[in-house]
Amino acid sequence: MYLKNLLAALVLAAAATPLVAQGIVARRVDIVERPRPLERAAYLNVKSHQVETVIEGQSATTTVTQTFTNVSRWQIEGEYIFPLPVNAAVSDFQMTMNGKMVKGELLEASKARGIYEDIVRRYLDPGLLEYAGRGLFKASIFPIAANSDASVKLTYTELLPYDSGLVRFNYPLQTRRYAQAAVGAVSIKVSLKSDHALRTIYSPTHSTEIVRSGDNNATVGFEAKSVQPDSDFELFFGYAQDVVAANVMSFREATDNGYFLALLTPKIKLEASDIQPKDVIAVLDTSGSMQDDGKMEQARKAVKFCINSLNEKDRFGLVTFSTDSHKWRDALCDATRENKDSAGEYLGKQEAIGGTNIEDALNHAFDLAKTADAVKRPCYILFMTDGLPTMGSTDVKMIAKAVSAKRDANVRLFTFGVGYDVNTWLLDTLAEDNRGQREYVKPKEDIEVKVSTFASKVSSPVMSDIKLTVAGAEITDTQPRNMPDLFAGNQLSVMGRYGKPGKTQLLIEGTVAGVKRAYEYTVELEATSTAKAYLPRMWAVRQVGYLMDQINLRGYSEEVKKEIVRLGTKFGIVTPYTSFLVVEDAPISGPGAPPPPRRDPGWGGSSGLGGGNGGGAMPAAAPRPAEDAHGKDAVEDSENNDARRSTESPDAAKKADDKTKGELEERARTTGLSARSAKRRESLEKQGASPAAAAEAAKEVVKTVGARSFVWSDDVWVESDLTNDELFAAETVDYLSERYFELSRDGNDNGKVLALGAEVIFRHGKKVYRIVDPARKTEKAPENK
Repeated sequence: MYLKNLLAALVLAAAATPLVAQGIVARRVDIVERPRPLERAAYLNVKSHQVETVIEGQSATTTVTQTFTNVSRWQIEGEYIFPLPVNAAVSDFQMTMNGKMVKGELLEASKARGIYEDIVRRYLDPGLLEYAGRGLFKASIFPIAANSDASVKLTYTELLPYDSGLVRFNYPLQTRRYAQAAVGAVSIKVSLKSDHALRTIYSPTHSTEIVRSGDNNATVGFEAKSVQPDSDFELFFGYAQDVVAANVMSFREATDNGYFLALLTPKIKLEASDIQPKDVIAVLDTSGSMQDDGKMEQARKAVKFCINSLNEKDRFGLVTFSTDSHKWRDALCDATRENKDSAGEYLGKQEAIGGTNIEDALNHAFDLAKTADAVKRPCYILFMTDGLPTMGSTDVKMIAKAVSAKRDANVRLFTFGVGYDVNTWLLDTLAEDNRGQREYVKPKEDIEVKVSTFASKVSSPVMSDIKLTVAGAEITDTQPRNMPDLFAGNQLSVMGRYGKPGKTQLLIEGTVAGVKRAYEYTVELEATSTAKAYLPRMWAVRQVGYLMDQINLRGYSEEVKKEIVRLGTKFGIVTPYTSFLVVEDAPISGPGAPPPPRRDPGWGGSSGLGGGNGGGAMPAAAPRPAEDAHGKDAVEDSENNDARRSTESPDAAKKADDKTKGELEERARTTGLSARSAKRRESLEKQGASPAAAAEAAKEVVKTVGARSFVWSDDVWVESDLTNDELFAAETVDYLSERYFELSRDGNDNGKVLALGAEVIFRHGKKVYRIVDPARKTEKAPENK
């Protein structure tokens, strides 16, 4: 069938939005036949997307500048659609195109829904159902000539809501579900101006840079290139309270236990009396291998920086080790200029020669840490090595046990592994058991940069020995398990579960300037609220990182593995124990087909996505013995678990997921199994996507909608924790039928779930629905084995 002057496609309704959560619906495109959705999406690319917002109090003025490139042979004109931020009170909406004012119309949510649904019906693409329930701004746009650029600039003002004691800013950023091509460049700049001192500033969705200018002003920035943003940008900020400010966000569905995030933020500017004096002990490896690649010189500079950044009331010590271990002085010294210079001269004389005596070096460090002070100061040991123990005791478990016997409550041990020839079990255990942190400096990375970051962080301790309690809320599974100290300029985020909602008291206890202090805050844990749907998965990612560490450091446990599988399955977290998320050992059963026989999987054998061998298509490799925990893979595994445990936003844990996914896909290729990404790439190319676009889109085979996860399987998006029995009992609904649109309006997340694709299987209430595209060719379901 030939169509001229097609009211088109480009969505762009799905294409719609190559605009990063904004979209264009093309009016006229002279082509001879209706292109398939993935072909349409290639006509209009987003070259750049720039967002600048100025927030004064609760009033936010946002300016969006987008440059589009029409890569087709046709002129495009149509309507620009901008979904409004959730529950935004928007006014003063203005838009220009190539510098000329464009008239537009603001539509409230109920009228906007009709436009979203009409686009979906006409262009057979569910992408815009993501925004059903939001208002929109629409405007007719001028023609965009073939193979040329056009710039759109719009400005709007909104009154930001006050939420959980914080002001909330939301910007509709995501494009991944609509655009084939990546956005060339994305930048967000939020300028905060306040009559009151700003304290908490936090984005739960993106890793941002925060630059403070005094107490009342700050700038928050985010930049990325060649990306397809997969979530809206969200920012929270709050005002000063006591020495430490506390804010709590929460999420809870029905009668299930809820999830909470507590943000603890110290004062920005501290009086001298607010800063705790501290002890710092630097332990530096001077063995022969430190001579390679300039490591010794970098390490000298790093330790000198650490010593020179100490405050006048601080004390410090220095230990160097190779074949033997040596203390610079037999006791801690005051951080005077004279002592700092003397330590610098000592460091300058050190040569990289000999073996690696880790045992003696740690003994010397803990001996220095023992003082006769009536009130113990925070003591931070910086332990840096580039090798395995070769002198003294070489048994890493015996070394860890000896350190454990010397452990003191005020001592924190921070380990820095330089290169890959380090024992990650030992370094991770030392940091874990002594309430510190681990850090790895990979080949060609700069030691000075990593250590300087540590020195800057610990320069001003505000509170140590922190304990957090929430009265009567039945708090469980908090992460981190052991609270780190709180430093000026930093923010501590604590996540966990709660059993009892309601208004309650949050109590923070700790040591401030050598004195035991307690701060109490009134907070409310939601009884039913799903607005902050990112919280459950953020908590689960931290919990999985902690549990993976427990297996690596304490040994294999079937109980721990099952919990990793349960959380990984529910929240779509890729681990060696949930390989089924990225490797397909059997496609899902067709509509009405009987479920496959039960297996012996880690979560009970009933998952509809397959997965024997303890939760995966492939058996997980056994944890490394402590003595063998070294090399590139061991370092990267340690970094991945640490990244998960400390994740502050969904994109912060992506690196760990991507690495594990890559390893599992490589194993799948060598064992004859199919990686979901390879099958999806092949499917997308058959649907008309270019090889490059298909490869980019196929990287994503696990998607998150609110607190739920979905896995791609044979062109169907399947809710990850559905059982075979639920699949068998699912009610079938035709794509784009009236029942389909009824479901899209029923429930907060249904529209977002249906926006995943034409075929989706999902749970709604107590029922499971299977959306089936009648136009899709019927294929014979493979026999279940």
